[in-house]
Amino acid sequence: MSMKTTMFTRFLALGAVLALSGTARADEVEVRIDGLEEGEEATICPCFAAGEEAAVWLTSPCDGNIVALQIFWRSFLGGANPSIEDSIRVYNGGTFPNPGSLKEELLAPALLDGGLNEFRYEDENQTIPISIPVSAGEEFVVSLKFFNDSSTFNPSILFDSDGVTPNKNAVKVNGNTWRSNEFLGVSGDWIIRVIVDCQGGQIGSACFADGSCMDGLTEDEAITLGGIWSGPGSTCADSPCIGACSINDNCVQFDKATCDLVGGEWFGPGSTDCTSSCPADLTMDGELDFFDVSAFLMALANEESVADFSGDGEYDFFDVSAFLMAFSGGCP
Repeated sequence: MSMKTTMFTRFLALGAVLALSGTARADEVEVRIDGLEEGEEATICPCFAAGEEAAVWLTSPCDGNIVALQIFWRSFLGGANPSIEDSIRVYNGGTFPNPGSLKEELLAPALLDGGLNEFRYEDENQTIPISIPVSAGEEFVVSLKFFNDSSTFNPSILFDSDGVTPNKNAVKVNGNTWRSNEFLGVSGDWIIRVIVDCQGGQIGSACFADGSCMDGLTEDEAITLGGIWSGPGSTCADSPCIGACSINDNCVQFDKATCDLVGGEWFGPGSTDCTSSCPADLTMDGELDFFDVSAFLMALANEESVADFSGDGEYDFFDVSAFLMAFSGGCP
């Protein structure tokens, strides 16, 4: 493969029409696996034949609809004419590196040389908006299918420069066999993204003071349950509940189970310091409220070390009294 580096710029293409700015709403979320930011370098891959596809595996952060498809498209010299390619396709997740069944496709997208093309409509008149339903946590595949051969002087798709995400990028070689980027020696992620309209609110995982983790919560739900939200699209598998653990005067980062196993004292999810300026703040949210009381009572019932406020290794009235004193003292 012959590859060239270029700088990342952004513009918006609605069908084949160039626009200067987008109209994204607050509940729209950009979903991607690439790490490319504006002004950074990416690599052109002038290595595709007609009928081949470049694809990425993405995960929806919410129940909602895909409302825009994005492709980073550029030539090495710049200034190329718009390129009419075969289609941008959205598949069900399937089994990597093979996508599942086809969900939707945008036929004959006109890709403009020079940056990130964004498509929000199925037609040139901008009367049929893209709207592809997805569910929270659903894995789907987005691909660009080539109609034209790409070459050194023709524009093509690009990939980022910070390494390839395992099992998330593939190419349909010769139009009939899917191969991973790793297998083909492509060292980055294809810059293919979508915009999801999260009408029901973004979801992610949340960590709790007892070291447990729960998937599929909105930020408000996590707070209501006394947890710390790990962000949109996060999962317990990908975002473990790590916090400060004090072991023999050393402060290290462990999950609670590991900290307990080595006989350490855990300071809660997200903590970085092995001292607590507000010990009654068991939810680690910077506030003392009902959720801290609830967390304490649950920890006390389960005889967890975080509830041993008297420090005597017992779980009794003296811990309740010490907790209430700390609670009434407030946070600094």
